[in-house]
Amino acid sequence: MSMTIEVPIPDDLIPRLEQKARSAGLDREQYVRALVSRELAGPRTFDEILGGFREEVTASGLSDSELDQLFDSARQDSFAELENPHRE
Repeated sequence: MSMTIEVPIPDDLIPRLEQKARSAGLDREQYVRALVSRELAGPRTFDEILGGFREEVTASGLSDSELDQLFDSARQDSFAELENPHRE
């Protein structure tokens, strides 16, 4: 069983809604239904959150050690910024 609910969408959001739906390969109604379903499904798992990132890392061909170096470098830059926020 399903229910139809009418929800007013402000005019300024319609173009963004249409674009997001097209990007997802869905029509507007399907996209809104997917948004509601995803929101009501509860919190995503860590695997779901990292899925896209993991795919990108695999596609990049980075080795585990290269990825470790990338994160270490980013962490060091972040710590340096915390220690001296006004450096250029």
